[in-house]
Amino acid sequence: MNKIRKQFPILTRESKLIYFDNGATTLKPKSVIEAEEYYLKTISANPHTNDYQIAYQANEIIAQTRQQTAKFINAASCQEIVFTSGTTFAINQIAQGIKKILKPGDEILTTSLEHSANLLPWIVVAKQVQAKVKTLELNSDGGINLEALKQKITLQTKIVTFAHVSNTFGYENNVLEISKVIRKINPNVIIVVDAAQSVAHTEIDVQKWDIDFLAFSAHKMYGPFGLGILWGKMALLDQLEPLLYGGGMSLTIDENLEDYYLATTPEKFEGGTPNISAIYAFQKSLDFIESISIKEIKSYEKMLKHYFIDQVKQANLQAKIDFYNLDSLSPIVILNVKGINPQDIATFLDLKYHIAARSGSHCARRTVDLINTKVSLRISFAVYNTVEEIDVLIEALKHTDEFLDVLF
Repeated sequence: MNKIRKQFPILTRESKLIYFDNGATTLKPKSVIEAEEYYLKTISANPHTNDYQIAYQANEIIAQTRQQTAKFINAASCQEIVFTSGTTFAINQIAQGIKKILKPGDEILTTSLEHSANLLPWIVVAKQVQAKVKTLELNSDGGINLEALKQKITLQTKIVTFAHVSNTFGYENNVLEISKVIRKINPNVIIVVDAAQSVAHTEIDVQKWDIDFLAFSAHKMYGPFGLGILWGKMALLDQLEPLLYGGGMSLTIDENLEDYYLATTPEKFEGGTPNISAIYAFQKSLDFIESISIKEIKSYEKMLKHYFIDQVKQANLQAKIDFYNLDSLSPIVILNVKGINPQDIATFLDLKYHIAARSGSHCARRTVDLINTKVSLRISFAVYNTVEEIDVLIEALKHTDEFLDVLF
């Protein structure tokens, strides 16, 4: 564990930090930080040309990262990998790109636990084409109820979209089983999966799952900010209309300025100058994950969650704290200290114990449908966290009644 922690400069600084906000973004290893700096210092060229050496290097970096990303999620081809600015842009691209297949009365199925990035784009599209967004029934743990799903799928169902792992309840949906249920009833449904919260913690296999689109962000998997990944089946990507238009994505524009011809996938979605330094640094974040292995990461984080649950029970913390998802084995915990605003608890944890945790709705504003509260405190673990840090957290939760002394 020390070997892993030493790779993160922010964890080796003099001022102590216990970072439990990994659901929002993960910390960055030295290799990722240095890669972004290296690109800016030694290459710093715009791609889309091979006229000189460093521009050629930029193009090679994009191609290499595309290939490495495809392998990581088991895509059929690296040409199915589209670089975006983040998960939010990727899902908006999917939603706006395929709205032409929707007509009035068509249905888009999703869940009430979705992050706004996978809810608002579909509400907007539904309003634009007079389609309907309907919610799927969930189990008490936040997972999609498969029996209820069977009843919801009809000939009017055109899209089913959901998070692989909820960013609040942390439940890991069985994408393969969900896909099988959908395909058996209506094989033409387009399945969109938000993997932002799962990609750094569990296996992704887009071919095995038989889904149509996947979206995630680099910064949630030890990578740089400002880079997202959109994966789609090639046949569907070829049909998708780009969300943005600009340089590098068109082959020709006719002389009358009445028409244009786009480049092929994936370039047709990547107009403008890409975030090439982030694309290069993303190679190093993938290297970091692969150096440990996603299975080992998942196993270790599951141990942390088990340890946290055991310590909660030993300390009898459930008498003063509402825990909403202790049954989930994902590295996410949401809770509320009875009678105290979660923002006050987050500030208390920071000021007295140097613990970084997040309060609020976590951009999943319909979570209230399951837990009857609009806000909560979220603790989320990652591979560099330790049981010793959890011990500090447990000690802090024992003393939350002292928050007024710390805040004032």
